[in-house]
Amino acid sequence: MTTSRVARPLKGAAVTAVAVLVCHLILSIGLAAVRERRRADPGNAWAGTSTWCVTFALGLVIVMPLLLWAGMRLAGESHHYFLVIGGSLAWLFGAGYHLHHLAYVPGAHLPVWLLAGLVAVGAGLASRPLADFFQP
Repeated sequence: MTTSRVARPLKGAAVTAVAVLVCHLILSIGLAAVRERRRADPGNAWAGTSTWCVTFALGLVIVMPLLLWAGMRLAGESHHYFLVIGGSLAWLFGAGYHLHHLAYVPGAHLPVWLLAGLVAVGAGLASRPLADFFQP
């Protein structure tokens, strides 16, 4: 499907915003469950470790690329590999670096500038499909 140069970045921004929201919720809920398990069993150093590992894997590594890919496919776009790879890496490094905001403070959120920056990166990465780089 061919779209205008304006519509593709808007679709990328919308898909990235939804993906960031979902992954942020996964991290918030998962880390709240980890805090609750550690509070319930303070003598156990491993309390909540399995929940933390699942939250980390889902919230930072697995769900973001799947949501970016599926969202752009639902939006009718193809050749969005830059968005999937670049957006996933940006989320992994950005949210992973600021994970301490969510891990230790109940009800905390990732910094707004980070979330807005990720949406802007998603719009920028979605602006040109990969096929444009290989046309003469």
